[in-house]
Amino acid sequence: MGGGAFSALLSASAFPRLPRPVYNSLKARVLSRLTGCYTWVGVPHEAPEKKDHGDVDFLVSDPKHPYTSSVPHDVIKKLIGAEYVIPMEGNRTSNYAIPVHPGEWAHFGLSALEEEKRAASEEGKIYYQVDVHVCSDKEEWDRIVFFHSYGDLGMILGLIARNSGLALGSKGLKLPDPPNPPFELSSSFDEICQFFGLPLSTFHKGFSTKREVFQWAASMKYFDPQRFRSSGPGITKVKTDRIMYAEFMDWVHKNKRVLAGNPDPRKQNFAKIREEALIFFKKKEEYDNIVQERLKRARLKEIFSGSQVRDWAQLGNYWKGVKLIMDEVRQRLGGEEGIHKFLEDHSEGDLKAVVLQAQADLGVISHQQSESVIAVTDSVQTMSLFVDTPQKGLEASSTP
Repeated sequence: MGGGAFSALLSASAFPRLPRPVYNSLKARVLSRLTGCYTWVGVPHEAPEKKDHGDVDFLVSDPKHPYTSSVPHDVIKKLIGAEYVIPMEGNRTSNYAIPVHPGEWAHFGLSALEEEKRAASEEGKIYYQVDVHVCSDKEEWDRIVFFHSYGDLGMILGLIARNSGLALGSKGLKLPDPPNPPFELSSSFDEICQFFGLPLSTFHKGFSTKREVFQWAASMKYFDPQRFRSSGPGITKVKTDRIMYAEFMDWVHKNKRVLAGNPDPRKQNFAKIREEALIFFKKKEEYDNIVQERLKRARLKEIFSGSQVRDWAQLGNYWKGVKLIMDEVRQRLGGEEGIHKFLEDHSEGDLKAVVLQAQADLGVISHQQSESVIAVTDSVQTMSLFVDTPQKGLEASSTP
């Protein structure tokens, strides 16, 4: 049942599930009106074997003249005949409630069902829920249309990718790299499907049954039914209402032996899969450079750290002095990059020598050392005073 977005305005009973003929008619009617405002308008392919629907989801992009970034919600509301709207600005989904006019389902031979749903509604009226998601551009429109087509197919592909050490979502394919941000491989599902060996011709032709969807997903390269899991590290827990997703896991379990086929060692080697992905998407050099830069920063942080410089210079807790020395070393060697280059040809001991030379040139000593010098100086001055000043009762006298 739809209507979840309107729970503060209308009861859930006001949004009955829509039989397939009613759903198709509503989809065609709203789509024709939205195309007058947006260049790209579409609805992701519905899950096969689905008999009814809770709402209709539209994806739109590139508003037509005279509109710029988006079409005002009031314009869409009037255009599609909605009575209520929950507007969301920008690249988000807005919800519209369109009243079902009395007798509207008679055209499909469903008059009795319409009356039944109307009688069950607390408001005595029933509505269609239409969701309109505004995409930022055609590229995002393509990605979301693909990923949300055929029910839970996108989520199923994402789960298989996770089982292969990769991350697939509505924004594309990424290489997990914890604790660092994921590394983007591609945002084009044409490229991604080619990499995974998934024929797009089959996808665009369509699927008549959920089994056909499952078989297409299971043909994905690197899919290993023997090691397939739906929970654990890196896998997001999915809501229990994702029935098709759960059915796929059950289908894999029941057909594990048939799906296994001949063992492929590549399917169990995450490092090999990552390497093949980087090469296929022409991202290996870029990723290797990032890794090398990260290693250089880690080495510099380890060797040229505040704690290390403090110990070399014996500055105790005199952190201001540590900062003065580190800033001076950076200036002498050409910043962080200069220190990187210095360490490529010199040892840690050589860097320590530079630090100590900078300390000497700056005359930086710790507060403890400074206090010791002051104490020694005061002691010397006191002894000098004791020797040079005649003491009462100890004055020299002549011998009688």
